[in-house]
Amino acid sequence: MSSTPKLLGFEFTSLCLIAFLAIANGTAYYDLFGHLASLGIPAGLRGIVVGAYPLVAMVLDLVASPFLTVRRAPRAMLAGIAILVAGGVSFLFVQSFWGLLLLRGACGAGGFLLGAGAMALLVTVIPPGRSGEAFGIYSVAILAAYGVVPAAMDGVVPRLLGATTAYALAGLALLPAVGLVLSLRRRIRPPVVGPGGEPHLPSRADLRASLSHRRLVLVLLLGVAYFANWSSLYYLFKGFATERGLGNVGAFFSVLTAVMIGIRLLGGRLFDRFDKARLATFSFGMIALGHLALATLPVDAAPIVGAFFGVGLGAGYPALNGLVFELSEPRFRPQNANLMMFAVQLGSFLGPAVGGALVARAGYAGYFAGSILLALASAGLGGVLRRR
Repeated sequence: MSSTPKLLGFEFTSLCLIAFLAIANGTAYYDLFGHLASLGIPAGLRGIVVGAYPLVAMVLDLVASPFLTVRRAPRAMLAGIAILVAGGVSFLFVQSFWGLLLLRGACGAGGFLLGAGAMALLVTVIPPGRSGEAFGIYSVAILAAYGVVPAAMDGVVPRLLGATTAYALAGLALLPAVGLVLSLRRRIRPPVVGPGGEPHLPSRADLRASLSHRRLVLVLLLGVAYFANWSSLYYLFKGFATERGLGNVGAFFSVLTAVMIGIRLLGGRLFDRFDKARLATFSFGMIALGHLALATLPVDAAPIVGAFFGVGLGAGYPALNGLVFELSEPRFRPQNANLMMFAVQLGSFLGPAVGGALVARAGYAGYFAGSILLALASAGLGGVLRRR
């Protein structure tokens, strides 16, 4: 008599909690643009400082992720926690452009080590046949941080000595994860592998084979556009809301992420029934509509507009990941998943960097115009995917 393999054990639950703490640490900097402005950092350079985190993570994802084995993952995670704690506290003292740029880059390295190490362990504890459910729960743990932290920061920062105190506390909040990682190191044993069982970097021929697939390249470009839209909105919305006089900024992100979580939980199985290219087109259309609504509607409507973004962002990423999976030969799927992660980090860098430059030169009206054009162009690429 067979029984359903257990998913919600100590190992999986601990990794979900670590993921929540790691993302919460990163999302605590959602008003970093405002902090940089208070330090007198030029408007055109603020996005570069903010984007240094995903830029460093992007480079490390390319060159280091294949070497993050199950055996090495706990040490990498502990190193990442140490870097992020030290980085958060360092914001109390570092105030120059170059110092902040290096500090954000270092935090990007710490975030990569913690996140990639957790993923290396996660794939070893998921029972056979329950990967969809597992990644659904894991993604909800990540999304929850985006919904909780901005509202918490809005409530906490005014009662503290400033944003830098909140950044330091966000770093220190990672310390409980040390005990979880140490426990996981004792509980999770590396899988038995053959001779030379360490992973290898993809060959140039493998990369050429993937990048010669035009539909796959289009999907990767859509991944860059998706995260450019999402990351720029996340980091720039606080400044926009403050300029327009909206007090409760966290409500916008709480509604947005609640809708995203609902879609991920309730629509998981439905995604496979729809054409994913058409779903991606719909997603970017909703994102464009959300930017248009923010630019034109009264600012008090922002929480309602958050629902538009939640639908678009909630449906878009599963569709893009599904397309990468469907368009990849089985032997290329791990490599192409890494290429998608590269697209995620590239978009997360370009979003605040280019978005911040647009705000500096043309105000938020210019930013929204650029975001709408990017979303509509991406929807057009989705249409091209359907015709190929």
